[in-house]
Amino acid sequence: MDSASDLASDSVSDSGASFDSVSNSDSGSTLNAATPVTTRRRVRATLPRVVELHTLGARELVAGMQRGELGSRELVEALQARARRLEPALGALVVPRWEQALEEARERDEERARGQLRGPLHGLPLTIKESIDLEGTASTLGMRARLGHRADRDAVVVALARRLGAVVIGKTNVPQTLLSGMDTDNRVYGRTVNPWNRERVPGGSSGGEAAALASGISALGIGTDIGGSIRLPACFCGVAGLRPTVHRWSNVGSRTAIAGQETIRSQIGPMARSAADVAFLFAALDPRAQAEHDPAVAPLAVPEPDSVSLRGLRVGFYDDDGFVTPAASVRRAVGEAVEALRDAGAELVPLQPVAPDEVALLMFAVLTADGQRTLARALDGEDVIEPLRTTWRVGRMPPAARALLASVLRARGESRVGRLLEVIGRKGVDELWALTARRNELQLRELESWRRAQVEAVVCPAAPVPAARHGEGRDFALALEYTFRYNVLNFPAGVVPVTRVRADETRRGVCVDRLDRRAAAIEDGSEGLPIGVQVVGKPWREHVVLAVMMAIEARARRAIGFPWTPIDPMP
Repeated sequence: MDSASDLASDSVSDSGASFDSVSNSDSGSTLNAATPVTTRRRVRATLPRVVELHTLGARELVAGMQRGELGSRELVEALQARARRLEPALGALVVPRWEQALEEARERDEERARGQLRGPLHGLPLTIKESIDLEGTASTLGMRARLGHRADRDAVVVALARRLGAVVIGKTNVPQTLLSGMDTDNRVYGRTVNPWNRERVPGGSSGGEAAALASGISALGIGTDIGGSIRLPACFCGVAGLRPTVHRWSNVGSRTAIAGQETIRSQIGPMARSAADVAFLFAALDPRAQAEHDPAVAPLAVPEPDSVSLRGLRVGFYDDDGFVTPAASVRRAVGEAVEALRDAGAELVPLQPVAPDEVALLMFAVLTADGQRTLARALDGEDVIEPLRTTWRVGRMPPAARALLASVLRARGESRVGRLLEVIGRKGVDELWALTARRNELQLRELESWRRAQVEAVVCPAAPVPAARHGEGRDFALALEYTFRYNVLNFPAGVVPVTRVRADETRRGVCVDRLDRRAAAIEDGSEGLPIGVQVVGKPWREHVVLAVMMAIEARARRAIGFPWTPIDPMP
């Protein structure tokens, strides 16, 4: 029986470099964990091929440290040098802590030399999203009103990562309020650019994290996701990420601008340059350890992706949900993922999602149910950034004016945007409860659809288009429903890179309304940008999602056009 580990064997090495034990030609000695860092550097300098440490994946770095071929401080220094070359033009790492990280890395090296390993992350450099608490640093969410904030303790997942030996090298950029699916920009830290094309966005709201990973400033990251905030940046930047089921990982210490909104929850999750490294980080931060500090987390072990056999596994797929038509490049990527799974022995089943338009609109109805008053208090008078301005203004319009505008748009053939205007805005408690009840009904309908089709996972688009140019996503939020669908329904979902846009995939056909026209503008000139696909699983079945992601990745990495990272930021 083929397992996920067998199928991903070709993708274990992210760079093709080898860290087999090396002998010092001068002394004949073999490097080991106790070998001083200076000696390791001298020996590695004699190798026929010099390996740039920022190009290696997390599991390769662990293996190198285990064999004594490199040290944690050496890794941090390499990433610091990389960041110095790329920042601040990239705008990804906005709260660096190099001095502290170098000291912590030195301690991890000394512990390793004594044989005192803290856990699977011992010595590994890690970055975290700016909105996640790190003791002594601000979690501003890109809002000036929170500049004086200082976390008095680490978020639960960060504290666990550090106990297991991880070295946090800094925090990464976010959009103002975290509520932007495209741009990562704010008036505190400025803008993050996409390493594949600096004129394009990295996605939001974990855009800084995705850009740091894609550019080689970081090897592992932790983000958050309320509507695609891990998956969209992963898709746009050519990296991988997982949004787990709510409360699979602890959210204590993850800050939000809309505190108290509980119907659709933000969820912390892992990010990396490969699906296999995402699986590594997900396994390392065991929910049972998190449950000791957060009663919301179920103290249950997470099965390994290796336990999932792809042979005979039934996987559903769709490349167009009928609400927003994806670009040709996106549909091709889904097709290639489907073929990869067929080659791995899976049985692929066409499956259309339940009520895509209703789920999409429900998201906006819930998140604006307070009339955006909570968000206004959090901003404390600060103007919203351009990508959020249209939604902000419409959401605060008087109901009668908004209804009139919706009817005008409908009459002009803008039915999707007209329906959006009809559902956003302030609601009574009874209306919010009704929306929550409807959300529950839709989740059960989706589960029943999967049960009838006998599928354990679904492959589908992550975003309908590649990364937009800066500012192009301001009226496009409704079209990002491929990701936030699964936040509404609370299904775990991940994104894995598959391909890049081809020259003949940059023109859209018929454009019905403003969403189509905006999609066409985004696709124009998008040749070469990364495209990922989304893998969705049943609630609490993250190991199945990861197994399918790793199988897709193993095949995709052998294809011409795979979006290899890290890359130097491109003009």
